[in-house]
Amino acid sequence: MGGPPRRWIDLHLHSTASDGHYAPAKVVEMAAVRGLAAIALTDHDTIDGLPEAAEAASQHQIEFVSGVEIEAAHGRKRLHLLGYGFDPDWPELREALASMLEQRHARNRRIIARLNELGVEIDYESVQKRARGAVGRPHIADELMRRRVVSGFQQAFSKYLGNEAPAYIPREAIDSSAAIAMIRKAGGTVSLAHPGRVTVSSHLELATLIADLRDQGLSAIEVLHPDHNDAQVRHFGELAERFNLRPSGGSDFHSLGRAVHRGVGFAKRRVPYDWLECLRASPHTR
Repeated sequence: MGGPPRRWIDLHLHSTASDGHYAPAKVVEMAAVRGLAAIALTDHDTIDGLPEAAEAASQHQIEFVSGVEIEAAHGRKRLHLLGYGFDPDWPELREALASMLEQRHARNRRIIARLNELGVEIDYESVQKRARGAVGRPHIADELMRRRVVSGFQQAFSKYLGNEAPAYIPREAIDSSAAIAMIRKAGGTVSLAHPGRVTVSSHLELATLIADLRDQGLSAIEVLHPDHNDAQVRHFGELAERFNLRPSGGSDFHSLGRAVHRGVGFAKRRVPYDWLECLRASPHTR
């Protein structure tokens, strides 16, 4: 009576392969402790953590989905795309990610140079040494805290690294159509990450953006995310249904020490396993 217990997933997780604080195997272990049935590791612009995570998932008997989070440009807008279930050995994908990594290094060096101009003594080699994976602004923020230039992570961004701060350097981004095509050619599906963070002036503008992305091959929308309030969850769910896209979700986990990210599987609302099954059956999957 009552049927089998529901199973839960987390399709948005970060590790030390990018800007997370825990190794891929540790992230999987945390997912196992929380009783998750399936997870995706979605590090920024890199798939280097996938082999370790996949092996750990096998040991913990958790279903593992290959993943990546890519910053893309859609016209003048910047957005993040989550790729799922692709072949990590697909040559075009690996080449594109390698190019993104080189662009990331160039941008980081420019940020460091700007900080030096502002009188902040910091060097890129120290940041790289402690990062262990692909370096991003969070690693530079950690170095600023270590050197007591700032008192905390949020201050690092508000004073130096945030989009309106003096040391901010915009990064080059792959066009959304090219990013979506690349993931699909590698056998994967693509979701729009945290649509609540996309800068739009109205619901109509967001709907138009999602329609364009759907026409480019988008498969899903990240309906459940810690940043999304109840009204946004309902709205994004309605947009997914309206454009025949699948709902997705995850915790966007980076660290237990950052309040905004509540931990593996600790998003305010848990993500049901059947969403993963629906994502795999997306009409936009090729």
